[in-house]
Amino acid sequence: MQKTKIALVGEDWDVIDLIENLPHLELVGLFAPTVIHGTELRHLGSDADWKADNATKIVIAVDLPKVRQKLFDHYCDILTLVSPNCYVSLRAHIGEGCIIQRGVTLMAHAKLGRGCKINLNATIHHDVSIGDFCTIAPGAIILGHVTIEQGAYIGAGAIIKQRCRIGSHAIVGAGAVVVRDVPDHTTVVGVPAQPKSVHNV
Repeated sequence: MQKTKIALVGEDWDVIDLIENLPHLELVGLFAPTVIHGTELRHLGSDADWKADNATKIVIAVDLPKVRQKLFDHYCDILTLVSPNCYVSLRAHIGEGCIIQRGVTLMAHAKLGRGCKINLNATIHHDVSIGDFCTIAPGAIILGHVTIEQGAYIGAGAIIKQRCRIGSHAIVGAGAVVVRDVPDHTTVVGVPAQPKSVHNV
C-alpha cells in the first residue's frame, strides 16, 4: 500500500503520535517558524517556504483558532485526521481539515466546521454545532444542542450545559462550567462561568 505523505504545521506530539500510528500515512517533517532544537523530526522550513506539492498533504496542528484559520488560507490539501481510537457517530458531520484525537466521542447529529481541533477525551453530545476553526481542549464536555461559533476556544475539562451558545472567538477557561450563553469575544472562567474579560481577537 502506498502511503500518503504528511507535512505537519506546528509541533504537537499527540498529533504526531496519531499520524505515526496510522499505517497509510507517512510523516515527512514539520513546518515551524524557526528550527525546533531537540526534535527528531525533519524541519521543512517556515510557512513562507511552503510550495504546493500534490504528493504531500498538510495537517495543521496549531491549537490557537485565529492562527489555524490564517494557516488554512495559506496552505492547500489540508487533511482531516480521525483517530481510530475515538467514537464518531455515522450521523455526525466532520468538516475539512479537522483533527479528532483518541478518546473523543462525537455523537449523532453533531457538526464540526472546517479546521476544528478536538483534543484527547473530549465529548461532544448530540445536535451540537461547532463553527470553523474551533479548539476543544482535552476532557471538555459539550452537552446536547449547544452552538459554538467560529474561532471559539473551549479549555481543558470545561463543561458546556445544554442549549448554550458560545460566541465567536470566545474563550472558555479550563474547568469552567458554562450555564448561560457566552457573548462574542468574551473570556469566561469559574463555576458557574463568569465573564473575565472582553477581547478583540
